[in-house]
This record gives sequence, C-alpha cells and structure tokens, in this order.
Amino acid sequence: MTDDRLSWLLDLWRDWVKRPDHRHELGYPSTAAGIRFRAGSDFDSMVDNVDNSQAMAIDAAIDSLPPLERIAVHHVLIASVYRAKEPLQDVYLRARDRLKVSLRLRNIE
Repeated sequence: MTDDRLSWLLDLWRDWVKRPDHRHELGYPSTAAGIRFRAGSDFDSMVDNVDNSQAMAIDAAIDSLPPLERIAVHHVLIASVYRAKEPLQDVYLRARDRLKVSLRLRNIE
C-alpha cells in the first residue's frame, strides 16, 4: 500500500468519524446484522456504502493498534489533545506503518 493510498483511507476514516450521526460511536448498527450493503437506488449511494464499509474496517484497524499509536492517530487526524513522552508525530509515523500491514490483512488495498 502506498503512502498516498493510506492517507486517502485515513482521510476517509476522519470524515466518517466527524459525521454528525454518532450511532457508530455508540455501537448501534445502522443495518441488520449480516447485511453488509444496502441496496441503493443510484451509483452514489452504492459508493457511500462501500466507503462506510471501508471506514469501519479502518476504525477496527486503528482500534487494534497499541494505545500510544492509537492516541497518535487520533491526535494527528481528529485533533484530539494528548500528551506523551514521545513526540506524537513520530509515533504517528510508526502507527501508519502498522496500519499498512493491518489493512492489508483486512483486504483493504
């Protein structure tokens, strides 16, 4: 996975997290269990469903990071305020490397 592709995926995740609809944060599914994509009436809604699916996979990959690296991702991408002994920008670069591997294992290329 290239750095540009990872940056695009992380931007997709950031936009997903910042949506005003916070059901995903509370753990409430927007669709029934086992239904991955809802039938859309147009191409744009199908693309939105794929983006949502990828954003959820990226969220799971970020959640699987070690705590300091997860904090760094949140600090850099969604401006959460954290303090750490290591510079968070350095930790963020390490987190990006781990995310490349984790996303590849989740079949996100």
